[in-house]
Amino acid sequence: MLRRISLPTLFMLAAIITMVLAAGGVWQFARPVDEMLRALAPTWIGIAAVFWVLWRQLPPAENGSAAVQPATRRAASAFEPLRLEARYTDISRLPLTSLDYVVVDTETTGSDGNIDRDGDAIIQIGAVRITGGKITEDDAFSRLVNPGRAISAGAGRFHGITDDMVSDAPAIETVLAEFLDYAGNAVLVGHNVAIDLALMNAVERIDNPVLDTMLLSIGAFDSRRDHTLDALAYHFNEPVRDRHPAPADAALAARIFLRLLPELDRVGARHFGDAQDLCAHSAEKISDLGL
Repeated sequence: MLRRISLPTLFMLAAIITMVLAAGGVWQFARPVDEMLRALAPTWIGIAAVFWVLWRQLPPAENGSAAVQPATRRAASAFEPLRLEARYTDISRLPLTSLDYVVVDTETTGSDGNIDRDGDAIIQIGAVRITGGKITEDDAFSRLVNPGRAISAGAGRFHGITDDMVSDAPAIETVLAEFLDYAGNAVLVGHNVAIDLALMNAVERIDNPVLDTMLLSIGAFDSRRDHTLDALAYHFNEPVRDRHPAPADAALAARIFLRLLPELDRVGARHFGDAQDLCAHSAEKISDLGL
């Protein structure tokens, strides 16, 4: 609840509570009211002066909502595929350790980097399954996709997938249907997975519950600045092998997710609904930063 109270309001409440406590300390001496008021006056003035000085240190608020709203819209648009506002009553109070997960990653043709990923298309889907708190090593998903367009040179250098490698692969409609059959009703997990889901949703709506390891990391490590997959792998001392083919990235994200679970427990996110709320709060935090 405190997250929704503005800082100036917290200062005002703190000042009032401090004054009340000071009055209570004087009241216990049971003196006449006029004597107590004379005794309290310097204390109240001092408290007010201290909080006034602290208040002056607060940064001024932006004038009007225009400066805030664009960032909010950008963040809402970026994380909309996660549907963090949705509530899954069947699993919201279930412990995170009791759920089945499918951790997914994709590789793409490359785009101009805009938020809507115009001109981008999936060329590979990789996923691993987590059951009973462990990665099921012999139950991975890996499919190439023929995007029907050329893979950009920059993207090809990034993930190493070429046009020849996908020329005989099935179309995204076929591969996505196979992936959804593989995922079933499991909770989907990914690192900055909103991008992957946006491209999937352009083909077929994804209705599975979703958690994002980047947003979970932001919520679990409030003072940490780097929440990339590589940075988290280094933090947790997880080996990094064959980065950027989708199956390898999905496997790494799965190991990171399992390492995050104790950290989520530490900050009180023990159930799916808690983790979903933590993701939503992290998305709001990104919005507040204007990213």
